[in-house]
Amino acid sequence: MSRYIDLKRIFGIVFLMKFFKLGAISFIILNCLALACVTKSSHFSDAPYQPLSSFDQELFAKALSHQRKGQIEPAIILWKKFLQKNPKSFAARNNLGLLHYASDDITQAIYHFNQGLKLRPKESQLKMNLVRALKVQAIIFEENMEYHEAIMDLRRVAELSPANEQEHFERQIEALEDQIFEQVKKTDSIGEYQEFLKKYPHSPGNSDEARLWVENRLQIEKMNKETSLYKSEPKVGMEAR
Repeated sequence: MSRYIDLKRIFGIVFLMKFFKLGAISFIILNCLALACVTKSSHFSDAPYQPLSSFDQELFAKALSHQRKGQIEPAIILWKKFLQKNPKSFAARNNLGLLHYASDDITQAIYHFNQGLKLRPKESQLKMNLVRALKVQAIIFEENMEYHEAIMDLRRVAELSPANEQEHFERQIEALEDQIFEQVKKTDSIGEYQEFLKKYPHSPGNSDEARLWVENRLQIEKMNKETSLYKSEPKVGMEAR
């Protein structure tokens, strides 16, 4: 049954992509896949992993039950209540992050996944969920032409990913740096070139071109300044006449 539902979602996405512009695609994908993530046991933490009072055990179980049923709002309320008494619960942070992800609140999802990783840096579920959320946010940033923000997310994804996957994300980052540099070249502003070099000092090809452009512009400005000073100096022969 669950496989049938997933197939329906996938075909629904493909159908809608034919009619919606690119900017809406990430919202559609997020909305469809998030509900699957929030109820899939491989994504959320189903045990507290810490000693709890009987009351907190019951609270954890209730929150988890709502989450398994896809009841997002009641589950969020209960996890927040649970975290008030158990702020170091990485399991609750992970589950709350998934619920915010399902509510299309990627910023809060990333926040809770990050908080969970601070508590349990090697927890694979948290890493997997954080990477998923960062990828979605990077797509949204890219569609909105917020390339620097997308790069920041992809850099974090690369850090959290296995070594054999990092090259893929590095290529994505380089492509975004190319996009930013194309915008910089259109401005013809030395300030924009210098800002690019400050943010991306090692951008393949782009950084060297930016440095050369800045050096040439500074040289031209220096020559223009010297020429202007020369023209403004009084001529001794002219004064004598």
